[in-house]
Amino acid sequence: MRFKPEERFLGRNCTACGICSSLCPVDAIVTDSSGRVVSFSSACIGCGHCGCYCPADCYGLPAEKHAAIPLGSHIQNLYEGRRSTRRFSEKQIDETVMSTLLEAVGFAPTGQNAQGITVDVILGEAAINKLIVRPFVKFVRILDCCRILSLFAGANRGAVKKIRRGDDIITWKAPCILLFRAPVGNVTGKTDSIIAATMVSIKADTMGLGTLWNGVVQIASPILRVKRCHAALCVGYPLLKKYQCVPAREWTRRDITPS
Repeated sequence: MRFKPEERFLGRNCTACGICSSLCPVDAIVTDSSGRVVSFSSACIGCGHCGCYCPADCYGLPAEKHAAIPLGSHIQNLYEGRRSTRRFSEKQIDETVMSTLLEAVGFAPTGQNAQGITVDVILGEAAINKLIVRPFVKFVRILDCCRILSLFAGANRGAVKKIRRGDDIITWKAPCILLFRAPVGNVTGKTDSIIAATMVSIKADTMGLGTLWNGVVQIASPILRVKRCHAALCVGYPLLKKYQCVPAREWTRRDITPS
């Protein structure tokens, strides 16, 4: 539920410190001459900054769980050990685990606090085959009826051959597929969805789950039996154990200074 400061604000607690009004990104907090908050304008986007940083707890929010924040070294270890999962065990994800995993979506940042992310959860081999795998295989077979797709696939022609014969190298037999999307018209919708999916994928590792970012399903979603999406994750319990970590990927840092 979107944060509504006008419904939560406890005026008797306000000390006129001015912190909340100085932090409001849309200048939606109206104060009197002494600096006390008196009302909130319609410009409010419900981001909650005013409540989170209020030393007098004027907005009745739960206390920050400082003791629960993991060490930076723990987070870095998690990043370094993360790998895509393409061999999943047959163990299914129960509803309690799924609900806990998806709690991360409720705390994912969105541009202008747009909110409204939808996560479609597809559970089980039968549903995944019906909605994703079989429609994709059919589409590839139609495109490759005269081997035209194989001709232009280059180094990926082997993958086209496997898909044509029905091998599941699309979802890799994952027991669950998560499709993330934002409402139409949300200008930051794609980014918002990717951030939410990222938070879920990182949390999955802490829960003993493995994930695979599935660009094929994301791109092909408009032609499958699912709604278009901005990000797709295969999720399940890994079949194999990792023994080593790979080196960091190449990237570039540029320090830009005025000329």
